[in-house]
Amino acid sequence: MVRGRWAWALPMLLVLISQAGVDRRPVVVVHASSLLERYWPGLLVAVMAIHLVSLLLLRRRRKKSTIGDMTPQGDRASESRGFTLSDEPVMEDALKRYEYVDCLAELARSATPPMVIGVFGEWGSGKTSMLHQVRARLDDDSSGCATVWFDSWLHQYDENPVLPLLHAIVTDLGLDGRENVTGALRTVSEALGSLILSSTINVNPPFVQRALKAYGEEKFRLRSERSRLDQHLSRLIATVLRERKKSRLVVFIDDLDRCHVDKITALLEALKLYFSRDNCVFVLGVAKAPLAAALKEKYQDPVGEYLDKIVQFPFEMPRLSASAFAAYVEGLLNHDIHATKSLLVCGLRANPRAIKRFVNVLILQDRVARARELDPYEVRVLAAVLLIRDGDADFYVRLMNDPTLLKRIAEDLETAGEDPLPAWPALPLRIVAELAESGTSVPDSVSAYIDLVRESPVPQSGDLVDTVAPPPREQPSASEDAVPEASRLSRDALEDALATLAERVRRRVGQVVGEGELLTPLVRFPEESEARPASIDEILAQGTRLLIGGRPGTGKSVLAAGLARRHNEVGKHAAAVAVFLPFRALRADIAEFDRMLTHALVEEYQISIADAYAIVQRGSLVLVLDGLDEIGDARRAAVVTRAVRWADLAGAGIIMTDRDPAATRPGFRLLTVEGVVPVEGRRLLRRVLGEHGADPPHLPDDLLGSPSLLAALTRDPAWIGELPRRPVDFLPWFAGWATRRTAEAGFGVEAVATALAGIARLVAETGQEVFSSDDPDVRTVFRRSGIKGMEVPSLLQAAVVAGLFRQVGPEAYHFVHPRLVDLLADG
Repeated sequence: MVRGRWAWALPMLLVLISQAGVDRRPVVVVHASSLLERYWPGLLVAVMAIHLVSLLLLRRRRKKSTIGDMTPQGDRASESRGFTLSDEPVMEDALKRYEYVDCLAELARSATPPMVIGVFGEWGSGKTSMLHQVRARLDDDSSGCATVWFDSWLHQYDENPVLPLLHAIVTDLGLDGRENVTGALRTVSEALGSLILSSTINVNPPFVQRALKAYGEEKFRLRSERSRLDQHLSRLIATVLRERKKSRLVVFIDDLDRCHVDKITALLEALKLYFSRDNCVFVLGVAKAPLAAALKEKYQDPVGEYLDKIVQFPFEMPRLSASAFAAYVEGLLNHDIHATKSLLVCGLRANPRAIKRFVNVLILQDRVARARELDPYEVRVLAAVLLIRDGDADFYVRLMNDPTLLKRIAEDLETAGEDPLPAWPALPLRIVAELAESGTSVPDSVSAYIDLVRESPVPQSGDLVDTVAPPPREQPSASEDAVPEASRLSRDALEDALATLAERVRRRVGQVVGEGELLTPLVRFPEESEARPASIDEILAQGTRLLIGGRPGTGKSVLAAGLARRHNEVGKHAAAVAVFLPFRALRADIAEFDRMLTHALVEEYQISIADAYAIVQRGSLVLVLDGLDEIGDARRAAVVTRAVRWADLAGAGIIMTDRDPAATRPGFRLLTVEGVVPVEGRRLLRRVLGEHGADPPHLPDDLLGSPSLLAALTRDPAWIGELPRRPVDFLPWFAGWATRRTAEAGFGVEAVATALAGIARLVAETGQEVFSSDDPDVRTVFRRSGIKGMEVPSLLQAAVVAGLFRQVGPEAYHFVHPRLVDLLADG
């Protein structure tokens, strides 16, 4: 073939014809192609694959560099550990226990066998690591000890613990290929199997006599089998030691406490029965509490005596010293979270496993926080939230509902001085104190951290606290809760108890309404559209099921207390005493209403539990329950239902007050209080001012009809001496005077005015006339005005004394008049 100028042309068909013209054969003629022309499709695929792989590797490298940016290159220790910390046993003595390791190794090396050493400690305390370190000391050629590791947990489903233990000895020492050793092991296995079979023969009832006759022979044979097994075991252990050129066998048994109780006792008894030898030492790593529980479950006997028979040398894992604990924590922290060291030391329990688990979660959450670019972000605050979640489940629930609590604690610490702190839980208080000492500012709200933590791995039960389960209720003492089932008082004794209770109710009610006559209330009855004056006797005549509603400050509590006093004054207490009780005195942890009421009478009126129980069982009461609005919505319906059921059975009356009844409760007559008669309010104010030689200012009827405002003006008439002689618009003047009086308790006038205006605006915006000093929004208002921490309750009490607020619960307040809200909010 000759290459021509048309070599590039497409393939052509050439026909060859023989000379005779008979034979013809077609031939395809093509040009000679290069390697590139022949293999270009495969080369193209290969190039594309290489390019794709290169892109994937580059992307992966970029991801690694992004994570690497979070951990400086100088932190090679953290890089070598990887992303998280392993829970595997370690040979490095990071816990500074080398002295104990050396002493335990010397004990195993030189103690007189037979010897069982028990190393006791809680799960995660480092027992396994310590046992490995002791074994490493003994593996020195000069020790004369052959060491074996036996993980009992892996063999807990074997029928008999002796055989897997013997196999572990042979295998761990590398002797499973020696004929003399395997032959001895085979002999022991056969002897042990024969003994087990002999000891489990069942006696067939039809042949009891023959079995009894053969009993002596069988007992003798079993003794012979045990003796033969003992000889075989001795020969096996001697052979093993001779092969290894050692004089003593030291067997480490770990995780025994994780096995089923039957396997635990089987192995312990095997050690006592088969391995009490002059050349064997056993070292047990055991968590004592679960082991003791398992043994007690089986034997129902004192566990200490059982263990004393098995373990000759008990060793309790040493508690980490403060310095060793701090050093261990620091050794686990990478550069990014190293600032949390002091916080972790004060908040974590000294358990190596729990510490590693916590640090792993903290590393993960810190990297997620940095990837999300939280701003502001402080890793110590993240650690604080995690510590509280894992260490105080109840407080963490509170923190989720109110993310400002940590700021509250920080402010209390800052402003406490020599005053006692509020009853904050110990762990959050300690953590916030550590944050303050390290110079970390607690944010106003930790909601961003809580949102982050909600997505973190859930702690496992046993290492950390369950975050939802409530703490078990303490059992009440006998004097508190042990009420006799059938308590009976004589008629005279019951009358004396009722008279005593009536007198104490009179004194208690006098603290609420005063010793004088009540101002006539303005009451709107269900069938009437307008409120009108109503006497106490008229209200009492409305029936034995009354629900008194009305806005804060209209006099519901005073009216209820007055009704209790009037009921007892007319001589009805001989049959039934009207008792004035706040709803919050009814304990939430008691289900039965009669017991709930009994304890409320004991606590509120200091009568004996026997007298209280007899009065309740007799039904000799009219319940005047104040402040239904002060207990939670979830509990409110249940308490009222139980109270009504008890009253129906006992034939007792119930009077309740509720700030804003959503609807009239079935069986109750709703009366709405809208204040007091203004004329009587003016008369009271004129009398008080006259006693101080002052002329009364002009007050409109809506102010004179407000029991809260009248009480504030008459309780502490200090304002009278500063009242201008010229006519003034009284309410604005009084608001200014009360603001300055509040500031005299140690606050700046401007700060007090700003705080009062902020609270008034908040009340006006939310429509909730009663506010709580624990409300996060209320705390924010005070914080912005420069008042924080323990200054808040001090200011509120000062405002109560000055006549601006009225306290209606442990943390609940309201302005003494609605017009003050509008006045201060506009100011």
